[in-house]
Amino acid sequence: MKISVIASGSNGNSCLVEDKNTSVLIDAGKSGREIESRMERLGKDIDNVDGILLTHGHHDHISGAGVISRRFNIPVYMTKQTFSEAGFKLGNIKSKVFSIDRSFKVKNFRIKPVLTSHSVSSCGFIIGKFGLFTDTGAITKEIECSIPKLKGVLLESNHDIDMVINGPYPAFLKNWILSDEGHLSNVRASSLIQKKGKNLSLALLGHLSGNNNTPQVALQAYEKLVKRKIEYAVCSRGNESGSWEL
Repeated sequence: MKISVIASGSNGNSCLVEDKNTSVLIDAGKSGREIESRMERLGKDIDNVDGILLTHGHHDHISGAGVISRRFNIPVYMTKQTFSEAGFKLGNIKSKVFSIDRSFKVKNFRIKPVLTSHSVSSCGFIIGKFGLFTDTGAITKEIECSIPKLKGVLLESNHDIDMVINGPYPAFLKNWILSDEGHLSNVRASSLIQKKGKNLSLALLGHLSGNNNTPQVALQAYEKLVKRKIEYAVCSRGNESGSWEL
């Protein structure tokens, strides 16, 4: 299985998961043209994608999904709640609704949704031994129980708490970011990897804030807290991050 991070950050998210027979995009939060260009630079053909999986309906996760779906005739998978909240933004697409408490198949992949905690209905996904969990203010029981079973994870490491507290955002926005329905901090993400990642061989830190984090700060937290021998990387906000094999 190969994992390619096309985009990751509060300014757009998309991750390609593929094996020899099946290929899915988790989120499509950049323009269709930008996602296609980044995939090409990684040697990936968007025409081979079998499905687009949406974690939730925020713009930085869905902005290119409708265009890509129509242009390449790719179905878009989402929960009923996400369809209700954001389906109108996607236009006329081939939509597939899944239940958050049931696994479903896209070609050869069996995909398990995992509940996350955000300001709208949201989930992560487990595909084989890889899990993606972003946009979660709390480490849900489902996430915590999933991590020990995985070989690879893309986990939100959104902010440095001190940068949020001392930054320019208004109080209500700071409180939301730090709440259980906001985003996961560097310390909580790295602590989870150290505590539960006994079988991990790959840890990707993603969905970094542009104002309340830097790659260097996220790495410092990781390297201070995680003592396991795991390949790790901070995903880029500005470009495709690369590809990894599990």
